[in-house]
Amino acid sequence: MPKRNSPNDIKNLEDLNDLQKIVVDKRNVKRKTEKRNRRDRHYNKLFIKIALKNHLDGREDEKEN
Repeated sequence: MPKRNSPNDIKNLEDLNDLQKIVVDKRNVKRKTEKRNRRDRHYNKLFIKIALKNHLDGREDEKEN
């Protein structure tokens, strides 16, 4: 079973293009289609929001130094 994902897995903004690969639902087979789609939308929005916040605030530069 794959591990749960964290928004911290996104290192740069180009990673947002691969959200389908980054965000993995470990219970995907067990969820109904409606709940699966809702969960995917929620986590995609969350990852985008946190990634933009981290990169626009300059936190990426602080980690590198």
